[in-house]
Amino acid sequence: MHPLLENAKRTVDQAEMYWNQSHSIVVRYENYRLQQVTENDVSEASLRVIQNGKIGSAYAVFPNQEGFLDNAVTGAQYGDPVSYSFAGKADYPKLDNYSEATAQLKSSDLIEVCESIKTKLQKQLPDVALGIGASCERSELTIQTTQGANATSKSTGASFYFGAPFKGAGVGVFKSRSGIAPQVADGALLDEFVTWYNWGNQSSTPSTGRLPVILAPEAAFLMMMPLLAGVSGEAAWKKTSPLTQRLGEKILSDKLTIYENPLLAGNTDARAFDDEGVPCAKRAIVERGILKEFLFDQRVGAAMSTPSTGNGFKRTMFGSGNETSISPWFCCPTIEPGDTSWHDIVKGIKEGLLITNGMGFHSGNFPQGQFAVQAVGFHIINGAVVGRLDKTMISGNIYQDCLDVAAVSRDVGLCSGFLPLGTAPYVLIDSLQVAGK
Repeated sequence: MHPLLENAKRTVDQAEMYWNQSHSIVVRYENYRLQQVTENDVSEASLRVIQNGKIGSAYAVFPNQEGFLDNAVTGAQYGDPVSYSFAGKADYPKLDNYSEATAQLKSSDLIEVCESIKTKLQKQLPDVALGIGASCERSELTIQTTQGANATSKSTGASFYFGAPFKGAGVGVFKSRSGIAPQVADGALLDEFVTWYNWGNQSSTPSTGRLPVILAPEAAFLMMMPLLAGVSGEAAWKKTSPLTQRLGEKILSDKLTIYENPLLAGNTDARAFDDEGVPCAKRAIVERGILKEFLFDQRVGAAMSTPSTGNGFKRTMFGSGNETSISPWFCCPTIEPGDTSWHDIVKGIKEGLLITNGMGFHSGNFPQGQFAVQAVGFHIINGAVVGRLDKTMISGNIYQDCLDVAAVSRDVGLCSGFLPLGTAPYVLIDSLQVAGK
């Protein structure tokens, strides 16, 4: 047990220490030229205490920082009442998310990755304002409590991205890869980028009305973020979720099975325990369209007389960090793939949309399953892409529109946007409301 907690045992009823240490390197190119190399060492610690039934928090760079415990104790004098205990001793699942090769990466290695991407793409797209970036990180996380929890992990992550805006437009195409091991840009990914970028050389506005829409993995958040809001135990507790009374009912198409998969092999966001030191586990949230489970942290679980599901994370829709309050959140959400090529899905559409992003999502009523966004992606006519979307809006409600899913691809990619990294296939929704010409 860390000396901070040994001291806390003599001072407060319970205490929990969170300490994350990381080393990261980031390389960034703009217009095919190296612009920035940064290297950072970061240490961040938080301490929560329970004293006389109230909770208090404090934040520091290191756990041994002077006054750390005193600040948390002072906070508890004015804190909210709590009805739960901090995590106790537990057996944590084995999770291999550390690569020594990644831990040894240097800025020169990341520059080499970027130069490789640059060399291959500059020949095909010499006049494009291409941005390239690569990064690597190694971190060590420790969560201990006076109740006996002792969770530690070492992890690594390496990633790269590249992309460019379409000429004369505020949107573009971006591709990325990440994993615990060093990443290499393969030819198939680069070729796909060139194809997609060339699709955007001309713009196209679809018809107004209801049209079939393919959500690419990059746009999975349009469905997954409303779902997260719906299956949050906090929303169920406050009865603000549209799913509060629907456990065991069909809420999505039977073609959709969605897992909370924190043990996802090779994923940089994979976790064996959450930010409260509670073990994580793979669990089905929606199975063949049927709602199976809500997500709980310690606080909400206690309020609902339900154990934590290991989903207490320092995350919000707009970010994360040491001082972020813990709330129920996804970790590596995954949508089970189907058996159809996404190219074949495109070929079967008379007129429709391939969506890669949606602008303005955060301002919609997504907690109730709704979204209305400026569509980013491509217009499909007679089974072929005819151009990038222009002056196009899409809107829908996942609990209505995602009851009718025509196809799910076997091809998968990384979820991104507002979500922690998981995987998703291409999902063809029978129809969404489209506002075009």
